[in-house]
Order: sequence, then C-alpha cells, then structure tokens
Amino acid sequence: MKGQQEPQWRHISDLPIFTELLDGMLESAIEQLTTLRECEHRPSALDDKTLDRFVRLHTEQLDDHWLYEQQFARWTHGTLSESQARDVGRLIEKSLQLKTKNEEILALAEKIAPFTIDKIMAMSDLELGLKVMMKDR
Repeated sequence: MKGQQEPQWRHISDLPIFTELLDGMLESAIEQLTTLRECEHRPSALDDKTLDRFVRLHTEQLDDHWLYEQQFARWTHGTLSESQARDVGRLIEKSLQLKTKNEEILALAEKIAPFTIDKIMAMSDLELGLKVMMKDR
C-alpha cells in the first residue's frame, strides 16, 4: 500500500466514475506526450517549471496505478454482469495504457530536462558554445 492507510475501495456501481476519470487522464496524457514529443527536438521551448509540472503529475499518476489495479481486481473477483465484466476489462486496458503513457512522458521529460530554456540561460557563453560545437543539442 505504499506506506499509506487502506484505500476506500469502491462498489461496482462506481464503475462509470472510473470510466470518466481514466478516459480524461488518458486523453490528457496523450496530449501531453504529443507536446513533449514536439519539444524533443527543441527542448528550449520548455522551462523548468513547466517540465516539473509534467514530471510531478505523471509521477503521481504512475505511483497511484496500483490503486486501479487493486480496485479492478476486486471487481473482477466479485460477481459481475456480462456488461460490467466487459467494462472492467476495458478499464484495465485503459489503466495499462495510462501507465505506459506516464512512463513515456517521464522518460522523455528526463531526456529534455538538461536542455530547457532555464538550463540554457544558466550556461556560460563558453559552455553553450562547446555544447553546440559538440552537437550536444
């Protein structure tokens, strides 16, 4: 349980809430991953504060993934209608997609972090010149 108190497990009647929540988080993660991919070849378009928000949000979502796994496992081991079982299966798939997107975002953020505008502005002219000559970025 990641050193926290016992979560409040939800009844299957809350399935629509989880559907809406995961749909929104997955859509947002896809948009943010697209943004980061666009910045991958021009990382100076991002500042440290923005990148830190990406990292904080997606680290938190990744850290909470186990909660979804446990909740969906509890539902799966219960008595479900055919429709509920299908919906829980879709939620499991979406939560795995979200986990993958979060991991991709964090890996890309780590790659971009040394080259944000804040990092570039903090370099001396000599250091920046050397990096350009060495084709560091």
